[in-house]
Amino acid sequence: MRIICSSFLFLLLCSTLLSAAEVNKEQCASTINMYCTLCHTTERICKGLEKNDSDAWKTILKKMSKNDEDIDADVRTVVHACLTSLPSVTTIVCTQ
Repeated sequence: MRIICSSFLFLLLCSTLLSAAEVNKEQCASTINMYCTLCHTTERICKGLEKNDSDAWKTILKKMSKNDEDIDADVRTVVHACLTSLPSVTTIVCTQ
């Protein structure tokens, strides 16, 4: 079921989330909930937002993709854009 949901959500978001300039709060919240909070608490993600820069997130996301086959290069690009390009990303992630 998770693979079906992940695939559906990815296809739904893929067409609108291909570049950092196009991400929005709702899409980021959905993507982060789908891929990140399955393994990590929002508290852990929020702590990461405080200390990680863009390059650190790229490294972290690549490492996470080794643990979860659903996190491919396209998903990493979307999540990276969400974690690094929205000025209010902490309100998206840390208030959930």
